[in-house]
This record gives sequence, structure tokens and C-alpha cells, in this order.
Amino acid sequence: MMRVLYAGDSPVGGAANYLLGVLKSMNAKVTHIPPAEKLTLAIAQKNYDVILLSDYESSKASLSAQRALIKQVQAGSGLMMIGGWASFTGLWGKWKGSPIETILPVRCSAKDDRLNIPVGALVQPKEKQHLALKKLNWQGRPVICGLNTVTPKAGKSRVLLSAAEIKSHTRNLQDVSLGREYPLLVVSQEPQMRVLALATDVAPHWCGGLVDWGTKRVKLPVTSKIAVEVGDQYVQFLSGLLSWLANKANG
Repeated sequence: MMRVLYAGDSPVGGAANYLLGVLKSMNAKVTHIPPAEKLTLAIAQKNYDVILLSDYESSKASLSAQRALIKQVQAGSGLMMIGGWASFTGLWGKWKGSPIETILPVRCSAKDDRLNIPVGALVQPKEKQHLALKKLNWQGRPVICGLNTVTPKAGKSRVLLSAAEIKSHTRNLQDVSLGREYPLLVVSQEPQMRVLALATDVAPHWCGGLVDWGTKRVKLPVTSKIAVEVGDQYVQFLSGLLSWLANKANG
């Protein structure tokens, strides 16, 4: 069973429902820390296969807790930071200069890095054959509506996905004119470390069409009374990332 530490987004019943629903579908054992609660050293020292920081501000994670998480990653756990207003250098994030930033495959901006893209940005695969992405169908690529503007670390990272601003298009994106590209999914190249930076959110509003990606609808129970409905490729996308982080992906 995959053991997951998930810090951020919301209490159950809010934006966290999306990731919690995917994790439940994978039969993961989840320790969820809502954004108002502190990530203590005692919590950080427990054993996890995957550590997720999603819209969780750095001030809520003590320096000793951050160092304990880094130690786990260096020993084989996977870590992913997911974008949002409290991620990277979002309004409340302030991860710039933190211990966690040292192991991320991206550098955080010195100033507020939130970027809303009302015209939409088309997801662009750069390495389709990476194990985390290999089972995805790229014919119906989704459009996102915002992200954190991060900078991949030279020589220490690879960009797996980017997001390109849509300048103009015809119906159903058959003929698209694209503008500036932004790093969207970046993987660490540090030996023996599985670390990802996903610059957009996995819940509305920034995720845009990502949450509905796919041709089939999937209902994911969160509790006995709460469920979310998403696209099948959304589930495959997050499941692929989580499996790779937990070192359970295969070809």
C-alpha cells in the first residue's frame, strides 16, 4: 500500500477532494494536513512513499520538518510540489530560500510568481515516453488557466510538460496559434531522487480543462457522502505521477 503525506489545498469537502479522490482510487494510505494546520517534525518523521505539497505555505512546515522530509526523499521517497497561491512563490507560498527549494527541480521566483492565463494555455508534452506520462493519450490535450512561473534548474532538471499560451484558434483547437511557453511539469535529474514540480493546480480554477481531460467520466468517492466527477485521463495523469513518485511505475 502506498503511504502518502498530503499537505495543503483544503480540508475534506473542498479543493482537496480531487487529489483525495484519486489517492483513494489507488488504495493509498493518506495522512492529510489541511492548509491551516502545521506540518510538525513528528508528522514529517513518519515513513512515506510519496510526499505532496499542494497549496501549502512554507511557514506551516517547520525547518526541522522540512529537513526530515528531505532526508526521506534522499532515502527514496518521492516528492511533488503542486502549484497554487501557497506554492512556490505564490502570494502565501514563500518557498524561495527554504530547505525544500534546494531539492526541487526548479528555482522559485524572488517575487510573486502567480500567472493567470484567461485565454488558456495548451499543455505540450516534451517527453511522452517518461514512465510518469507513458500511458496518456495526447490527442485531446487539455488547456489550463494559470500557473506559477518557475525556472528549471540548469543541468539538474528536465521539462516533461510545458504550457503554451493560446493566441488564436479555430473550433475544437484544430488550428492553434501558440505564444509563450512556460515550464509546467519538471523532473529532477539528481541521482536516486524522484522529485517533480507541477506548476499548475489539480483543482479548479487554474487547472482549467485538466480536470475534465479524457473521453470518459469517472466518479471518485472521497467519503461516503462526497465524490468528484472527472475525466479518465485526469485520473491517469495523476495516477501516473503518483506511481512514478512511489517507484511503482512500469513500462
